Amino acid sequence: MSDSGNQTRVNRRHFLSILGAAGTSALAGCGSTSDTDVGSPSDKDVPAPSVDTKERWQLTTPDSSPRLLQKGSVGPVKYTAHGHVTQYEDVQLRQQVSDSTFGEIDRPFAVAFAARVDIFPDTFSMATGLQSEKIDSAILGNLKSAMNDFGVQNVQQSGTMDAQNTPAETFEVVRGDYPIQEVTIDGVDIPHSDRNKMSFGGGTLPIKGIAGRWKSNGSILAGGGVYPDADFEESDQVSMSDAISMSVNVDLDLQPNRRESQILNFVRSISL
Repeated sequence: MSDSGNQTRVNRRHFLSILGAAGTSALAGCGSTSDTDVGSPSDKDVPAPSVDTKERWQLTTPDSSPRLLQKGSVGPVKYTAHGHVTQYEDVQLRQQVSDSTFGEIDRPFAVAFAARVDIFPDTFSMATGLQSEKIDSAILGNLKSAMNDFGVQNVQQSGTMDAQNTPAETFEVVRGDYPIQEVTIDGVDIPHSDRNKMSFGGGTLPIKGIAGRWKSNGSILAGGGVYPDADFEESDQVSMSDAISMSVNVDLDLQPNRRESQILNFVRSISL
C-alpha cells in the first residue's frame, strides 16, 4: 500500500487486534504475518499492568511475559509494538459456587484481564489513534475468541456499553451461553419422602463479556472480563404425601449486576 497514512492504520489495527484477547495465548498466536518472530518473547522491558486485585482476583498467568506484537515502518521510521497481558479469576465466586453445591461445581465463573502495549521507539507513538472503529472491531473479534476459549457457546456481538466513570468509558460487549453440567447430589434426607438424591443443572447460563482500551502516558492499556449475565435458579417439587409437597430451590446467588460492578472496579484499578 503506497499511502503511508493508510499503512499506519493497518499496522495499528493489526497489533491492537491481538490486544483484545483475554489471555496470554492470544499473544502467541497473533495471526498471519511474514515476520516469524512476531508473537515471540519480547526483548523490550514492558512490565505487566498494575492491578489492585484485593482478595477476590487471583492471577492465573504468573509466568506471563512481554511479547512482540507488531513490526512495521512509516516512512523512514521503523517501529515495534510489544504487549504484556495478564489474566485473573474471581476465586471468591468460584469458592462460593463450589461450597453451595457441595463441591460438585468447581470451575471459573468470572475472569478478568489487563493488558499493556508500548511502541518503540517511544518517540513514535501510535497510541494517539485509538478512536478508530477498526480498532474496536478488532478488540471485539478477539473478545469473542476469548469467550469461546472460556467454554462459552453461541457467542454473539451485543453492541457497546457505556461506563463513563471508567478509564475506557466505552466497552465492546459480547454475550453467549455457558454450559452448566447436570449435578446429582446423593444422600439427600427429605422427611416423609423416598427421595434420596436430587439433580439440577444440565442447562446453560447467560454470559457477558466486555473489553475496553484507553491511552495512558503514551502506552495503551486495556481491560475487561467475562462474567454471568443472569442468576441460576431451579426448583423441584418433592411429594411427601398425597396432600403435601415441598419445593426444593437451587440458587447459585450469582448476582450479575454485582459481578459487572466488580469487573468495572477491576478495570478502574489497572495502571502502568
